[in-house]
Amino acid sequence: DPHRWLAETKWLCEEVKERESKEKKLRCYLMQSRQQLKHFTQMKEAEHQCLMKQIKRQEKLLEEVHREKR
Repeated sequence: DPHRWLAETKWLCEEVKERESKEKKLRCYLMQSRQQLKHFTQMKEAEHQCLMKQIKRQEKLLEEVHREKR
């Protein structure tokens, strides 16, 4: 039946379009999530480096205080 075949073909085309649209949205969401993760990782690394610098400064100050006491 040509009418049934045409209707099924149209339905399949709509299904494919819908799935492609969902896939595109998911890929976009995945890219955004990856960018956020990269950003947060960079922020944490910068915070870690800053804290390490503070620790080193405090260690130097502590060494100076010990030297002065002697």
